Amino acid sequence: MMIRAASAFCILSVLVVQSANACLWDRDTLAMEAEHFPGITEIITGRFDRFPPLYYEMRLERVARELESAPSDLSLYDDAGVACDRLGRHDEAIEWMAKKRAVLDALAEADAEHEYRYLANLGTFHIHRWLSAGADREDMADAALARDLIAQAIELNPDAHFGRERYQLLAIEWILAVDQLEYGLGQSLMHQIPGYDYPGGTRGKLTELGYGDAPQGLMGLIALGNAWESVDVYYALAFALGDQGDNVLSELCMLRVRELVEAGGVSLYPDFDYLELEMAPGRGGVEHEYKQDVRAWFVQARAESTDWTLARNAYVLDRLHDGLHPDTDPAFWDDWHETTSPPKFPEKFAGIIVYPTAFVILILFAFLVFRVVKHRSASLA
Repeated sequence: MMIRAASAFCILSVLVVQSANACLWDRDTLAMEAEHFPGITEIITGRFDRFPPLYYEMRLERVARELESAPSDLSLYDDAGVACDRLGRHDEAIEWMAKKRAVLDALAEADAEHEYRYLANLGTFHIHRWLSAGADREDMADAALARDLIAQAIELNPDAHFGRERYQLLAIEWILAVDQLEYGLGQSLMHQIPGYDYPGGTRGKLTELGYGDAPQGLMGLIALGNAWESVDVYYALAFALGDQGDNVLSELCMLRVRELVEAGGVSLYPDFDYLELEMAPGRGGVEHEYKQDVRAWFVQARAESTDWTLARNAYVLDRLHDGLHPDTDPAFWDDWHETTSPPKFPEKFAGIIVYPTAFVILILFAFLVFRVVKHRSASLA
């Protein structure tokens, strides 16, 4: 009896502890994928590269010169188009893709990789142009064209960019359908997924529906795309993380949402007030005291990431002004040294924080086991 009780206790302990536990293509994209993709806390707090305009202006100037002597170099058209897009010159970005299209059409054999990049970049440029022009719902032509182009890109290469295009397409479809969605439910672009029924349902619904990679896809929209200041993408990321039981990370996303809204950011969902939200949309809760620790950490982490970004871009600008650029100077980053580091994340036993009820049950079970064993021992005596 004692052995069985101890075994049951161990099994329950393990179960409780375990249960607690977008799209531009250019040379920067390839470098980030090959070397270092930011982690989730870096994505939420902004500790990843967002280069100053001069970085892209110098790239564009150089690439335009290189294309004069190498007009068949397809990657250079991507670099030029993305540089223009980063600079907010979306019409020019689209023109660069028209030039690439002409080169692709003249090839003796189709180049599937560059066909994909052409579609992915052109679709992204169109949705960015629509957004930067004021997201006019009376003229959705750019958004509709972006949807069609991204869908074609996914057909050619469904696994590129950490699956980012899939979620970019989801976001564009949500934008096109948002007027028909019910208030209070369709505000998250996750609800564009057929069968997704949060609030309600069970944890893991996204995985069940084939969207278990939603956090990675949405992170890609932020780090590789243009969603660092998107209220809607961070809100969707909060849903995706909450669906997986990552309630603390979901809470951090909601803190980023609140930060954006308080700074004047708005949702593309009409009349939705994110500031009314007090809880992250996770399928569970974060204990109140620990939530305060998480919020304090977020403030510190955002301050540190801001300092890091300023220092990083100051380093970049000093060298850009000297005529150096990481595209052409292999030693560009040699003198860069981290001067700050993120604050230590608050530590607590996750089982107590996220699943207090389960912890109480565990304690009660242990007490009952103790009483049974004690009674059994007394009987044998």
